[in-house]
Parts: sequence; structure tokens; C-alpha cells
Amino acid sequence: MKKWFLGLGFILVLIGGFFGWKILNKNEILNPLSSKKNIIRNKNETKIIGFLPTWNVGKTIKYTDEISHLIFLGIEVDEKGNLIWDTQSKKINSEIYLKQKDLIWENGGKNILGIKLFKDEKINQLMASNEAQDNLIKQLKDLFEKQKFDGINVDFEYMGNPTAVLSEEMISFFNKLKQEDLGEISLDVFANTIIKGSEEQINNLINKMDYLIVMAYDFHRPGVDFAGPVAPIRSPVGERNILEVVEKIEILGLDKKKMILAYPLYGYEWKTYKNEFGAAVKSGWSALASYKRMIEFIKLESLSSSSSMKLNWDEESMTPWVSFEENGEIHQIYFENLESISRKIELVKQNQLGGYGFWALGYEDENGEMWQKLDQLFN
Repeated sequence: MKKWFLGLGFILVLIGGFFGWKILNKNEILNPLSSKKNIIRNKNETKIIGFLPTWNVGKTIKYTDEISHLIFLGIEVDEKGNLIWDTQSKKINSEIYLKQKDLIWENGGKNILGIKLFKDEKINQLMASNEAQDNLIKQLKDLFEKQKFDGINVDFEYMGNPTAVLSEEMISFFNKLKQEDLGEISLDVFANTIIKGSEEQINNLINKMDYLIVMAYDFHRPGVDFAGPVAPIRSPVGERNILEVVEKIEILGLDKKKMILAYPLYGYEWKTYKNEFGAAVKSGWSALASYKRMIEFIKLESLSSSSSMKLNWDEESMTPWVSFEENGEIHQIYFENLESISRKIELVKQNQLGGYGFWALGYEDENGEMWQKLDQLFN
């Protein structure tokens, strides 16, 4: 009899232990990822957003807790509200992207679906048609049922007028979008949208979404007459800069926690007439200078005894730049490095904005050293 009671007691202890473990695990107390998730959640009171363009899927490091929001950008939309499923957008189903998506979730982050449209006339047609908008929302809902996402990022860029995105039709569209069960809603806008937009328009738009992402880059880009920083914090009088965006956010009394500044992991190379900062550009030629490319370029040039490269730092814009000669022509490259990126992140934190982001994942160094150094500096 004693043995029988002991056996019964042992069984009851096992059963109790099992259900206790289930309860604890459900609450993430014994889950091996739980402590990491909690750390990330606290860390990501400041959002860290990474844009993953379709052409870089499979060409990046494996992201875990480096970013809080991974935006798959993305799927193009037409004027009738149809999602365009081409070779690039179909990468949303690729094994390598799905594994990356899981890594983000396992580390407490969020996966965001990005949709895009860059032609003014087509955006206007989409916004003018309730039928097209409803069609787009229906297709997005169908996609969300098939593949789980935590939100939608809208990248509708007016090439001719940066404030056109503040129209009543666009606000109405986001109102519809927000009413659906599609998670976090965000929109990408140019720096000039904030600088030139009215308080009422911008606030009306922000009220219909979870956060607004300001593309704080391409202040100088291919086609300009003079070379210069892609993302200057300050600039000479009359030229736009990131600080002007931050000051306008303050002046307009915008909800700072909804404001995200997206920064470049790249710069541009031009052929110029002179070596001096901001020199006139020889038209017809330019090249992308990614963070990764510049690390390799500077390393190789520093080892060369015949190199003409001069590495410079512009204190006003807080931008590194180099000049060198090749085949008898002067080249200038304005780019981003750890120092310039750190200054930009500091600007976000000092002004208590909602976070910062990067265009584009895959442009940084291949071994993830940039992320490690940023983590040491800011977390």
C-alpha cells in the first residue's frame, strides 16, 4: 500500500510539473528566447528599421536583433490597385527570405510588407478611385491571410511634387487602411514633404498611421550640378539638410514618437572639374558608393604607394568624402561611415524621435561589424 501511494504521488508530481512547465513556458518564463525578447522589446522603444530591397534578398547578413522592423520592399502596385507579381516580388516566397523573416520574429522583431508606386499619374489614378483602393486593400488582406506580417509600409513617391502625398485622397486611403486588421501602418515621404508641408496636412496624415518614415537622403544625387553629401546634417544657407527636417518637426508640433528618420548606407561618386568640396560635376556619369564598397576602397587605396586619394571630413555636413585621380580625371565620392551614421543616430536620440532606419540592407559590410559597433555605442 505504501509503495502504491508513493507511486501515485510520483505520478501526480510529474503531471503537476508538466502543466506548470506549460504555464511558465506560455508566459515565456522558461522560454530560452524570452529574456532576449524582453531585452529587444525594451531596446526597441526606439524603432530601428531596415529596408530590404528585393534585389538584395539572399545577399545580406542574417539579421537577428540588429533591427526591430524588417521591411520587405517590395511589391509594386498598379493604378487599379493590383499587386504586381514579377520575379522580384515573388521572392517573398523564397526560402531564404522566409528564414530571415523567422529570425526577426524569434528575436522579438516585426516583419513589415512594403508596397511601392513611383509614377505620379498612376498614384493619382489610384487615389482618385475608391474601387481601385478597395481592390488594393482586398488583395493586401488576402496576402496577409496567406502570409503573416506585422504591418504595411507604403512607398508611394511623387517625383514631381513632394507635398502631393499630403492630399485629402491619400489621407482618406490611409484612413481605410488603418481600419483594416493589417497591423502597423507607415508611409515613406521625402524630406521636402516635411519641410514644405503644412501643419494641418502633415498632422492629418500622421493621425491615420502608426509612424511616418522620412527619407533623409539623396539631398545630392545623380543629375545634380555640384557634388555633395547625400545626407548632410547641416549645409550652407539655401541648401536643404537633415537638421532642417528635425527643426520643422519641432516647429509644427508633430508627434515625435511617430517620426522615423531613414538614413543611407551609401553615397555617390562623381567626376568633377576640381578637387575642392562641392565641386562642379561632369554630367553623364555617376556611381553608387555603398558603405561596403567604401570600406574596401579606402583599405586598398591606403595600401597603394601610387594612390592619389585624399580622405576628408566635412564638419558642417558631418560627412566623409574622398577625391582622387583616375585616367587623368578627378573623382569625388561622398559617402557614409561609422562616424557619420553615429552622428545621425545621435540626432534622433537627442530630439527624442521615434527611431531611425536604413536604406538599404545589404549595402553595409558583409561581416556585420557596423551593427556590432553601433550596438556598442547606443545600447
